[in-house]
Amino acid sequence: MTTLDSTQIMLAAALVMGIATACQVVAPRLGIPSLILLLPAGFLLGVFAPQYRMDTILGNAFPVAVDLIVAVILFHGGLALSRNELQGPDRAVVRRLVWIGAPITWIAGSAAAHYFIGLSWSMALMLGAILVVSGPTVVTPILDFARPKGRVRGILQWEGTLLDPIGALLAVVVFQVIKASGATSFSEAVWLFVGGTFVGIAAAVFGVVLIVLGGRLVHGNSLLGTQVLLGSVIVAAGLANYVANETGLIAALLMGLAAPRVAQRFNASLTDADPFFNAVVSVGIGVLFVAIAALVPLEALESILLPTLALGLVLVLIVRPVVTLVTTSRAGLSQQERAFIAWMDPRGIVAAATASSIGASLVALKVPGAEKLLPAAFIVIAFTVAVYGLTAVPVASALKLRDNG
Repeated sequence: MTTLDSTQIMLAAALVMGIATACQVVAPRLGIPSLILLLPAGFLLGVFAPQYRMDTILGNAFPVAVDLIVAVILFHGGLALSRNELQGPDRAVVRRLVWIGAPITWIAGSAAAHYFIGLSWSMALMLGAILVVSGPTVVTPILDFARPKGRVRGILQWEGTLLDPIGALLAVVVFQVIKASGATSFSEAVWLFVGGTFVGIAAAVFGVVLIVLGGRLVHGNSLLGTQVLLGSVIVAAGLANYVANETGLIAALLMGLAAPRVAQRFNASLTDADPFFNAVVSVGIGVLFVAIAALVPLEALESILLPTLALGLVLVLIVRPVVTLVTTSRAGLSQQERAFIAWMDPRGIVAAATASSIGASLVALKVPGAEKLLPAAFIVIAFTVAVYGLTAVPVASALKLRDNG
């Protein structure tokens, strides 16, 4: 690894921040979600200036920084969900999309990864788990452009946000089983999942207490209110990850869902911090997409490009429509609404972050095929973001779901 001096590190930080900001400013002018620019821009940075990648700058601190920024983004997603309550039938749809749809996506994605990319079953199951993840970082910007009417926006936002920590924790369970080389039993894997969930819940309770206490102390001060939110999320997520890997994501999401209700009950408003916090999250999303896309090596990308695109096509054209058909029946949704839900399942930053951290760990363990995880995940993320991002508006218009107001 090349050692950079302080001026080179400053230039590297400037490049990543500048590229991320430029993409996010230019994209609305082009009428496209910023993600469509962020991914190729980050990839090109890694190809032409690999010495300025963020993992080179931060070293072992890079995955830690990624986890904490993702936790802040998920907390923000939870806050948005708490302000977008679902009615009874929509809650049932979301539950089915998460608890029935996610296993279908995992199994189908794993099988496609094995037969198309040639991954071993263990690596295929890992990639399938990673590709379960969707997330608010991709779903929300695309929906903002498409502006669908009816119930689909709330359903898709809830599904995407809930799948982030569940998919990441599932990937961690698969990782632990692979690392144990078959010695880990099914019961131990289940316990790892259940125990991780418990740690996430406990950390979330602690984090909400911090938010309420801090919110009461800084009531009306939007600057300090933002600091309270950031500090509480990072403390809770950091402690959770210290106890059990990736459980900080669960803690962050649960904090976002619970904090507004609890804070309101104890007279600790969070709304004053919204403008500042939204800006922090926007910067975090841009920087993460650029930084992680820069990690993908060109050689690995070229070797698996076509078979991974085939995997992406299976997910988009077969798996998602089947999942929607199974999970949205008898929910009172129109055929147009069901069709739009069937045409919306992009992958986002949590999938990229999970592939980056777990892929690096498996490469270090010299697990065959591990070096293909991040490039394959990157291709599927870029493919789904491009497909859904570029077609969401015309599809919503064709289905007469677009709100033109």
